[in-house]
Amino acid sequence: MNCSACNKKLLRTDRYLACNHCRSKYHTECLNLSKEQFTALTTEYKSKWMCPSCSNITKRKQSNVNTPVQQTLVPLVEKPLNSPLENSSCSSTDSQLFSSNDDNLVTMGKISTLLDKKLNNYLSDFVESFRKALKDDVKNLVQAEMDSVVQQLKDDFTVTTNFICDEQSSLKQEIENKSHIIKHLESETLRFQKEINVLTNRLTSIEKISRSKNFEIQLVPESRNENPMLLFRNLCKTVNIQIDDENIHSCRRVAKYDISSERPRNILVFFHQNGKELIPFRFVNLATDQIAKIIDP
Repeated sequence: MNCSACNKKLLRTDRYLACNHCRSKYHTECLNLSKEQFTALTTEYKSKWMCPSCSNITKRKQSNVNTPVQQTLVPLVEKPLNSPLENSSCSSTDSQLFSSNDDNLVTMGKISTLLDKKLNNYLSDFVESFRKALKDDVKNLVQAEMDSVVQQLKDDFTVTTNFICDEQSSLKQEIENKSHIIKHLESETLRFQKEINVLTNRLTSIEKISRSKNFEIQLVPESRNENPMLLFRNLCKTVNIQIDDENIHSCRRVAKYDISSERPRNILVFFHQNGKELIPFRFVNLATDQIAKIIDP
C-alpha cells in the first residue's frame, strides 16, 4: 500500500498512521511527526486517528471545533501535521502539495471555505424559496378559511334577513287588518253617535212632553199623616180652579236633593193631559194663613 501523501510504497519498517475513517495511511515524515512524537502516541489514539481530509469533512458536517485535528492532530506537536518537514525524505514535488506558504495551492481549508460559500448560497436560495412557498401556503390556507367564514356569515345574514322580511310582511299584513278593523269601528262609532244623538233628542222631547203633564208645588209644609191629593184639591179650591179628578193621574211628594235641608219636599201632580191647559198660570203665591187653611181646613 502507498502513502496517501507522497504516494510512495509503505514498507514494514516504515512508521505510519492509518486513518480510522477512510483507512488511508500516511508516513510519519509526511505528517511532520518525529520518532519521539510517534513513540509517545498511545494505542487508543492511533486507533481513533483521522487524516486531515476526514477531519475537515467531519468539522463541516458536525461544526465541532473541539476536535484533535482542529487544535492539533497529535499532542505535543507544535507544527501542523499537514506541513512537511524541512528535512523530509519525501520528494519536493509531493511536499509542495502540503505547503501553506503558497497561496496558489488548493488546500483543504480553501475547499472547505468554497464549499461553505456554495452551501450558504444554496441554503440562502433554498430558505428564500421555502419562505416564499410557506408564505403562499399560509396565504392560501388563510384565504380558504376566510372564504369559508365569509360564506358562512353571508348564509347566516341571508337567513336573518329573510326571517326579518317574513316577519315584516306578516306585521304589515296584520297592521293592514287592524287598520281595516279600526276604520270599521270608526264608522260604527259615527253611526252609533248619530243614533245616540237621535235618541237623546227623542228623550229630550219625551221628557219635555212628560214634564208638560206635571205640576210642581213648592214650600207646602209637611205633616206625618198628610194626603197630597187632598192638599192639591184644597189648593185648587183656594185659587178657584176647577180640576176634575179624572184628569189627575197621581199626586205625591218628591225626594229632596239635599237631605239635610229643612225645606219641605215638593208636591208633584201628574195629569193625563197638558197641565198648562188645566191650570192657566205658572205660579201661585199664597200667604201663610191661606196655606194653613189648606192643610187644616
